[in-house]
Amino acid sequence: MKKFLELMAVCSALLMISAAGLFAAEAKAGTLTCVGIYSETSDGSISYRVGGASWIVVKVGDVIPANAEIRINVDRDWIELTPSNNPNLVYELTGPDSGETIKKVADILKSKGKAVGFPKATGGKADPKYANKLVVTQYLGRQIYMTADGDSKDIKYGDVLDSKGKVSIIAINNTINLMNSSGKVTTVIGPLKFDVEKVLTNQQLYKFLNVQK
Repeated sequence: MKKFLELMAVCSALLMISAAGLFAAEAKAGTLTCVGIYSETSDGSISYRVGGASWIVVKVGDVIPANAEIRINVDRDWIELTPSNNPNLVYELTGPDSGETIKKVADILKSKGKAVGFPKATGGKADPKYANKLVVTQYLGRQIYMTADGDSKDIKYGDVLDSKGKVSIIAINNTINLMNSSGKVTTVIGPLKFDVEKVLTNQQLYKFLNVQK
């Protein structure tokens, strides 16, 4: 009888673990993760809500529920989102010329999106495709990338930055996460202008402003 009760206890525990895993998978299915955001205001110009609930300001890293809708009401603002289970596909929403844009998560996931790639280090070896390059895995605020030829562009999720380029983080406390060919990620905090090569060679830009993980 004692062995039977012990067996039942083990089975119950396994069942609870399985149920928890299933719940986590279900909770993640159909959701979006914010991987990049630029907003010129701090009063909730990019936000989301579920049903008739209050609007919640979106932050980088937030997982937005599958039954939510996202609102942008400033024309200079934008947000980038990935399916929570697929970081290689990204959607960008931009503010309208006037009024506001409201999109349902389910409708965003039905749109085409843009495919992006990241280094795949295997067997302890760096990905040669991304040698002397960094890939943007997350950002907050406006960041500008300037190539060696002098061309410049707003940095977006999945952008590949060459070692000879430069990055300008415009405002205080804005951040950018950069992945090298070995899969290591460095976070740089602004305001700051720096050479991509300095991150690749692990140079300290300023104390506490670049953190590897």
